[in-house]
Amino acid sequence: MKKTYIFGLLLGMTFTSCSDFLDKMPSTSLPVEEAITTITDLKNSVNGIAYLMSEGRMTYSADFAIFADLRGGDFYSISNNNQAGPICRYTMTKYDQEPYYAYAYFYQAIANVNKILSTIDNIPYSESEQAEFNDYKGQLYAWRAMLHFDLARMFCNIPTAVADVNAANSGLVLSTSVYETDYVGSRSTLKETYEQIFKDFETALSLLSKDKNNGYINYWAALALRSRAYLYNGQYDLALADANDVIDCNLYKLYTRDNYVESWSKTFTDESLFELNITTIYNAQRNSVGYYCDSEGYAECAFVETAPLYQYLSTHPEDIRSKMIKDQSGEGFTYPGKYPAKYPGRENNLYVNNPKIIRLSEVYLIAAEAALHSQPNEAAGYINDLRKQRIENYSDISSVTLEDILMERRIELFAENSVSFDYWRNKMPVDNFFVGTVNYNDYRTVLPIPQDEIDLSGGKLVQNPKY
Repeated sequence: MKKTYIFGLLLGMTFTSCSDFLDKMPSTSLPVEEAITTITDLKNSVNGIAYLMSEGRMTYSADFAIFADLRGGDFYSISNNNQAGPICRYTMTKYDQEPYYAYAYFYQAIANVNKILSTIDNIPYSESEQAEFNDYKGQLYAWRAMLHFDLARMFCNIPTAVADVNAANSGLVLSTSVYETDYVGSRSTLKETYEQIFKDFETALSLLSKDKNNGYINYWAALALRSRAYLYNGQYDLALADANDVIDCNLYKLYTRDNYVESWSKTFTDESLFELNITTIYNAQRNSVGYYCDSEGYAECAFVETAPLYQYLSTHPEDIRSKMIKDQSGEGFTYPGKYPAKYPGRENNLYVNNPKIIRLSEVYLIAAEAALHSQPNEAAGYINDLRKQRIENYSDISSVTLEDILMERRIELFAENSVSFDYWRNKMPVDNFFVGTVNYNDYRTVLPIPQDEIDLSGGKLVQNPKY
């Protein structure tokens, strides 16, 4: 992505108050209505959302890419560099930087989306540009849906794991408009949060192109992302329907045993529904996910060698996924250990890895889990289809359990920000290396809202329990 964004002029980041996160535009910035006047400007502004969410702490190419893995039982921080380490040690408080940056970047990106949407219908375009205009508009709604969803995964409980989705202050402060600078938002219910997410996905899907568009959200990527959100919301029939539509579109195909390993050092590969384009110029630098997954980087995402995932990978050479262990355990390494090999870096640069925000393998696994709840006889078929492309001389199975599906997710999606969410979503615990068992209803499964935000709201913003 290029840095010649209108974004750079008009949507500068200032993380100084709650209203900043939701809306506030710096006084030195150009008004949106003066800056976005053409389709090219609109494209640059859409690029700017992706740029913002790929260069900072707790964004998609940084800590957030392994957030759920570090909170689970398969990975741990070897070093004491205290970058991503506090995530896996469960030491984060309402005063710490990880919750602050997560809250700041995600809400700033949503605010930028809202600013663009507030003026987008004033942009002149020709009849031949109608489809392009619609597509960029659809991408903005898809971004807003995804950003709200991922904020909810961090700062709210998962709907399938709570008794009351209508509980007061159980959801997010929803951001859907441009607000006055003194605006103080209040938290919605969890039900209202997910209703807004699905509303934005619905709008996006009515506008998005179905063509492949590397580095951008197209119709199929948005459908896959909605399928993921439906799964978290316990709407299994809808999750399965969306997943099947993505699988049946035939624009994407599962990695095979022949190309699985090499796919992690390449961009926009067969399974990639949506990934961000990270370059040597534009990346999160030392907070890049590849730097966490290396003994010569921060060394804060290493395999727990006694955990079920590593035990499986290290004893099943017939499974191509066993090749995704980076052995840096010998002499001469700063922090010796075994690390995930999914972020090898391009151009010999650990900073440069495209985060695969959603890929086709996950869609098959969503379908399997959703089918187990709604059409159980079909669940094994999705697992068989995936394993045939991973395991040499694989033989089909006739049925699967929830535990089978969750283990398959660990094997396929490790170091892709999934595992602890998967278990908590199903009211199951994870076994963390540092703190032991973390149940789905443990208050620490949800991040604290930064105390600065509570203070700046005059106490109107309700903190998560026990923080």
